[in-house]
Amino acid sequence: MAVDPKTVYAIAKTAISVVTDEENRRKLVIIIFIPLIVVLLILCILVYILTSPLSFIENFFLSNEENIAMREFKAAYEDTVGLNMGELELIFHGDYPMPARGEITSPYGYRTHPITGEYKMHTGIDIGTAWHSEIISIADGQVVKIGVDRGYGQYIIIKHDTEEESFYSVYAHLSKIFILPDAEVKQGEVIALEGGEPEKDPLPGMSTGHHLHFEIRKSLSARSHTDPAKYLFTASDKNDEKSLDETEKQENND
Repeated sequence: MAVDPKTVYAIAKTAISVVTDEENRRKLVIIIFIPLIVVLLILCILVYILTSPLSFIENFFLSNEENIAMREFKAAYEDTVGLNMGELELIFHGDYPMPARGEITSPYGYRTHPITGEYKMHTGIDIGTAWHSEIISIADGQVVKIGVDRGYGQYIIIKHDTEEESFYSVYAHLSKIFILPDAEVKQGEVIALEGGEPEKDPLPGMSTGHHLHFEIRKSLSARSHTDPAKYLFTASDKNDEKSLDETEKQENND
């Protein structure tokens, strides 16, 4: 196909005028570089999102106070907070599964405290299990508190809302925590590792050895405790346990 010499001349003349005219050169630079800069900015944003998606989403959706609280919690517990480990097979003896695999070593009720020697209320049950074994949430719920104190060491409180009632489960003497405050948890979800070994575990609390201290409360108040056996065991299981305790006491008396 032949090219019209007049057309070629007109195009060449226009190009020469654009290159030689300063104002036209500025316009040409603007036309070329502005879209290029916009494309580079978009690419930079995409790279940032792809390389740090969690922090980007967190900063975008959470308020500044929530972000500050989350960062403070992570900083305070960086040695003991880890990733969620999933779920375990549930072991049922009653309405709710056992929070740990093991045997009850100290039941709910009055006893002589093994450290202070005081005769006082034991507000939960102690479960003897393998050192650093997994602890699960006994029901769907929301984490309302993660804390540390002199007695419980590291502990978690979860609120459970069912059709019949609302109650709280408490897990104490933990060596590692896998959840954050306000998190939603599912029944059977691993929330922590057992601890409480005085010489080996961080923040063991008042404990003579590793175990899980487990409580059921009717409210957030520590005084609202109730016997966890009503939630973890059926009536027949509890009667068998009571009969076993009475048999052991009789044998000791004999």
